[in-house]
Amino acid sequence: MAFPSLHPEEADPAAVPANQEVPEVHPAISSSDASDKEATDVKHATDTTLPEPQPVEDEQNTDGLASAPGSIYSTGLVVDSGSDHTETDNDNDSAYGTSVYSTTQSVRSSIYDYVEENGRTYHRFKEGKYFLPNDEVEKDRLDLQHHLCNLSFGSLYLAPLDNLEGGLHNVLDIATGTGIWAIEFAEQFPSAIVIGTDLSPIQPAYVPPNLRFEVDDAEDPWDYSHKFDYIHGRMLVTCFQSHLAVFKSAYDFLRPGGWIELQDASFPFLGADEKWEGTAFQRWMGLLMDGAKAMGKDWNRVPRYKDYLVEAGFEDVVERRFNCPIGSWAKGEKNRILGAWGKANILQSLGGLSLAILTKGLGMSVAEIELLLVEVRDDINRAGRDSIHLYAPMYVVYGRKP
Repeated sequence: MAFPSLHPEEADPAAVPANQEVPEVHPAISSSDASDKEATDVKHATDTTLPEPQPVEDEQNTDGLASAPGSIYSTGLVVDSGSDHTETDNDNDSAYGTSVYSTTQSVRSSIYDYVEENGRTYHRFKEGKYFLPNDEVEKDRLDLQHHLCNLSFGSLYLAPLDNLEGGLHNVLDIATGTGIWAIEFAEQFPSAIVIGTDLSPIQPAYVPPNLRFEVDDAEDPWDYSHKFDYIHGRMLVTCFQSHLAVFKSAYDFLRPGGWIELQDASFPFLGADEKWEGTAFQRWMGLLMDGAKAMGKDWNRVPRYKDYLVEAGFEDVVERRFNCPIGSWAKGEKNRILGAWGKANILQSLGGLSLAILTKGLGMSVAEIELLLVEVRDDINRAGRDSIHLYAPMYVVYGRKP
């Protein structure tokens, strides 16, 4: 399995100005063919200071981020050799909290008849289209991931919505997951009507009055009765067979001057230096990529989002890249905070990412997967001098419909 090179000549990390902070803006997985009738039938309305984002390439943290001279690994992250952080997280830690909101929305009870496989539950609508589970463990992880994204990006959104001509009235959040991004956005913009869509009805019953959720497949033909001012999608990398087709649908249903914004992590996750080579974590990443490909999905599309938006017709397309450490190995307090959240997120996702992909895509047994994940977990939990310097490449890409 070949992994994307981090050599400067290929990754071109110097192509964008360094040491730029993310601009301050007002303060993010599952979605994805059957008949239009089926999709229509199931649509129903249903004081801590955060660190600044830790960008890479076009946005560099100033807290000691220069790469070692001559290194083939150019990440913008520097190993903290001055302290020995001991971490003992496990992948079932879910104490991260949820919120309750006003106004209720309901979804037809038949859609709650989830599919159960290997001790996890999965969506019933368009069964098998999305490979990650929708149970309580995964819902906790999705909310954890939302906070990780807010820490990384510094905001719910980076597109220039504050200067949107004509104002912000209609918003769509595709692959809304637990709906936490849509809920917070609806609270921040109470005059906007927000719709969140997903294959799974796992969103809370009590939500802001200007928000509703629908069970829907973003890869089906869109049939909304109005155009949107802003369309948002977060962590879509594992969702679609054709991201370009979804982005083209978004283009068609944006009003002129409206914005699309995509916030995503790029697979495979990588190592900042040679210490990750030959590890179980590296092998696991390769197996996930191969398994997804065998099941008809390419999990390495995030670096192409900018090109996809341009091809779909968007203008003023901006790509901003970030690196999120996995574990507290990177220098600087901000990176250590991000690393702790990143580590918790990946540990809690091990089973959810692996079970369906590796059993169905590669024919591995559950026992084989469990043995592999023991080694992967050990790699992630290594601390101090033994730590493996893992990180997740992350992107925010947004563009305007002319």
